[in-house]
Amino acid sequence: MAGSIDDTPITIIGHPWAPIGMGEQLRSHVRAGLAMRLDVKVYDIFRYAQRTDPAHDSLLAGLEVDHVPPGIRIFHINGDEVDRVLETFAARGNDFAAGINIIIPAWELPTYPSAWVPALQRFDEIWAISRFVQSSLAAAGLTSHLVGQAVQFEPMPFLPRRHFGIRESAFVLLHFFDMSSYAARKNPQAVQTLFDDLRRETPFADLQLVLKVKQGEHGSDWGADFTQDPQIKIIDTPLDTRGVLSLINACDCFVSLHRAEGFGRGLGEAMALGRLALGTDWSGNTDFMSPTTALPVRAREIPVLADEYPHGAGQHWAEPDLSHAHALLTPILQDPARGQARAQRGQRAVLHSHGNRAVGLRMLERLEALLAPKRGKVKRKGKG
Repeated sequence: MAGSIDDTPITIIGHPWAPIGMGEQLRSHVRAGLAMRLDVKVYDIFRYAQRTDPAHDSLLAGLEVDHVPPGIRIFHINGDEVDRVLETFAARGNDFAAGINIIIPAWELPTYPSAWVPALQRFDEIWAISRFVQSSLAAAGLTSHLVGQAVQFEPMPFLPRRHFGIRESAFVLLHFFDMSSYAARKNPQAVQTLFDDLRRETPFADLQLVLKVKQGEHGSDWGADFTQDPQIKIIDTPLDTRGVLSLINACDCFVSLHRAEGFGRGLGEAMALGRLALGTDWSGNTDFMSPTTALPVRAREIPVLADEYPHGAGQHWAEPDLSHAHALLTPILQDPARGQARAQRGQRAVLHSHGNRAVGLRMLERLEALLAPKRGKVKRKGKG
């Protein structure tokens, strides 16, 4: 590795401008690294995403590089991307063998796909975004180090409820759903069932469900049912970072009755913003949700059926108990102050475990362990 250890370059590689989960994951680690005053740079591997989000511009300004030097390289990519990424990496004049290469994959089922294992083995180290992903990698014979994912953002002025057409008086449940992906995993029908049950029991409650739908213009069978309900607000226009966080901030409770999450970013962001989070008590979100800080919903394990998810054959995920979700929400609807108190505890807890500094410290620990044979420290701004 060229240069002294104190000057070791740290380059974070992936999709820094993309409005997708792996883009959010990468940006969370940039924020975590900067919180620790790590001298990080960013490399956009495919350069396909539009650069229109002001929050991304504010974060990434001055950090992008056109060439990846020797040193530490942290790849935020999935296993099925590795070959294409490394081909592009080399075609642009970068030398993969010239540095220490780390990969941070995402996955949502108990066992990481065996077809992608050789791709991950090309890297010097694997980092896990949750204990669930760490266990999934281990089930495939891969050792990883738990680093997590930061859910903390810089303060910003949020858009009000009226910007989204949400009633000021309502107790608002919010659910995120991607219609271009696999519906069975996010399980949006369960959210509608829960909402219908709550209204049936409390017909005069001022309750509203808001659905943030990605690719909503393509339509679907269940989408027609939603659009006919005046108590359900569908938002299917793209939102930038401020818009997404404003929408979460405008809700009272973020609901995710998922069957599996690699991390559960929506739930974590809601908690970080001081909002109540109700989610299936299974997979990645169990790292930061507990009965004292959120509303974890009991679940039983069920098989992944054919065509429900890639590489799902022989695997299982969770079926949330809707009666338990109903029982958790009912006292909150009767006494919203109860939910607010729990949300405040959740905010403190998630920022303690998954704030920028917490994740940054875990990143720094691993980087220093990797560089220990060189008898040096990772370069930090203002140090050395």
